[in-house]
Amino acid sequence: MKMKRLGILSLAMVMLLGLLAACSGNKEPNESSPTGSASATQTGESSQTPTPTPKKQLDLTIWNTQGTDVIAIEKPKEDIPGDWLAKKTGVRIKEFYGNGGQQWEAKLTTLIASDTLPNLVLTQSQQGPAHHAKLHEGNLNWELTPEMLQQYAPDVWKAIPQFVWDSIKVDGKIYGIPYNLMVDKEMDPSLSDEFLNTFSSPRDKVTWSGLTSNPMAIRDDILKKLIPSAKNYEELMKLIKDRQAPLGDDMVIPIKSTEEYIKFMNDIKGLGLKEGNKPVYAFGYDGGDNWLALAVLGPEMLGYKGYYYTGYMNIPQKKMELGYLNPVIKEAGRIQNQMINDNVIDPESLVHNNEKFKEKVMNGQYAIIVPGWVGGFQLVNDNLAKAGKPYRYVPFITEVPQLPEFPAFKEGPPTFIEALSLLKTIKEEDVPQVLGWINTMFTEEWEDVKFWGTKEAGLYNENADGTRTFKDPTMQKFLVDLDFSAMDWKDAKGLSFNNIPGGTPGFWTGVGKWTVGASKFYPPFFNKKITYSSIESALKFPVSSKWTQDFVAVPNIQSWSAEYANIPEIQKFWATRASWDDPFKVTLTAKNSEEYSKKWDAAVANLRKVIDVDKMLEEQTKIALPLLEKRSQQSK
Repeated sequence: MKMKRLGILSLAMVMLLGLLAACSGNKEPNESSPTGSASATQTGESSQTPTPTPKKQLDLTIWNTQGTDVIAIEKPKEDIPGDWLAKKTGVRIKEFYGNGGQQWEAKLTTLIASDTLPNLVLTQSQQGPAHHAKLHEGNLNWELTPEMLQQYAPDVWKAIPQFVWDSIKVDGKIYGIPYNLMVDKEMDPSLSDEFLNTFSSPRDKVTWSGLTSNPMAIRDDILKKLIPSAKNYEELMKLIKDRQAPLGDDMVIPIKSTEEYIKFMNDIKGLGLKEGNKPVYAFGYDGGDNWLALAVLGPEMLGYKGYYYTGYMNIPQKKMELGYLNPVIKEAGRIQNQMINDNVIDPESLVHNNEKFKEKVMNGQYAIIVPGWVGGFQLVNDNLAKAGKPYRYVPFITEVPQLPEFPAFKEGPPTFIEALSLLKTIKEEDVPQVLGWINTMFTEEWEDVKFWGTKEAGLYNENADGTRTFKDPTMQKFLVDLDFSAMDWKDAKGLSFNNIPGGTPGFWTGVGKWTVGASKFYPPFFNKKITYSSIESALKFPVSSKWTQDFVAVPNIQSWSAEYANIPEIQKFWATRASWDDPFKVTLTAKNSEEYSKKWDAAVANLRKVIDVDKMLEEQTKIALPLLEKRSQQSK
């Protein structure tokens, strides 16, 4: 998953929120509801029963606070599941948008000033509590009490473990619904090994995020030139077809030290390759923040995988730290600054926009990329094939060991990925209906319709062995055999569109208990026909792999974790991100190491002026230590 820039919200901004919320015409909480929650009993429905029949049609808007760009929504030509859901619940999504290139707080200011606040706020990458807290300060979102959730969204309440509800609370109250839970037995002890093997990826020690769903990749022709024993795309695909098993171990490249990694990147430059008259660089940035430089390439190169410059726990010393203050991360920047000056890394990429970055990736101008930044392996390689390029991208997973001060860890308990908060632009009387809509998407009935269509649609036959077969052979090939060339996803009647590698940009896929695609109704799983036919599908490490063993058990240790969302300094930290983060990006423009060091030190001094870093880390440590002790006991 890609980490995007988080929010900036000043004290003046918070005051503006409160003032405009009071003047916006949104309905205020009942006098009898001092917490600001919507009434849990106003519709007269019986306990544990979602509203069975929609009383009105609600057309809602969703704002994705981490959607960098506004993307035109692509939809299927016919949407059987979507139409069924709208008819059953009376709720449709009429608009889904991101930040239009802004950071989320700037977009929020615009929405408030123009009186165009959405109805729902979608937060990603576990950012829910921090964003919910800011919305709550402006009295913009509804509190969702346990009583309300149990009455109007009982399936949601039952599906989400109590520790997840606790993690999303702001001042002890719930202001959003977490979903897209990580597939893990800690989430649901009833999960079968078959379900876990299909829909979860064990944490590993050799990718920057510890999750092989978003590894780095390399042009296979360049890899073969420099490491002849490595497998190219054709060899890898043959191995996948023959083995039909997770092949993470077979995708590890024998680069075993920082020195070897740096030499390899310089050797790429030494090849002097071009695409047309354009040079091929070892790497390039997307023009955004420092994530690709210091949270992806840096960890892979130096061995601090899983630790991000925005903050983490120093596990050996049992205290929270900020990456920008660590000399290892400073060194990662210094090495890349030298590579920029040596034209190993594309200097122009420091000021890229997303389109220019994607254009260069798709043109093969970067030897090493992160496919997840531009749609995944399948999308990138399909584009190369269409362009007639003779090479493809394959995983670039190396063996650079973790530094002793950055031990490999496994966070827990597992948590959610996304969350949905209901704003007060939804009338209080309509909150139960919206909760019923969300609840419906947590039911098996919806999962069945979502992947197979309604029984009335008659799209499939029930077989004697319990499997199903789509009546349309092309749908069978596309949805069960996963032959993505069989048809255009827009012709698949809205079924299973979210399982296509590369996804469907801008098409919101709804909420659900598990991460996208994980369901017992997923056609290949339902038919017991899970196959490995692509890099994405085989790019897992088996449970027996040495790269999935011997982790230190820790609580959620990243600074964005929900546990730390109520710390004022943390809220200010995220609210002022551009002011302290941008100066560190400037360090990569230095002309030499001496200038780099001066710019870095100046960026650190600026960071300390903006944020009381010591207090922030102290408050985080106070929260983290009891959680660490508890987690250590759980793991014994």
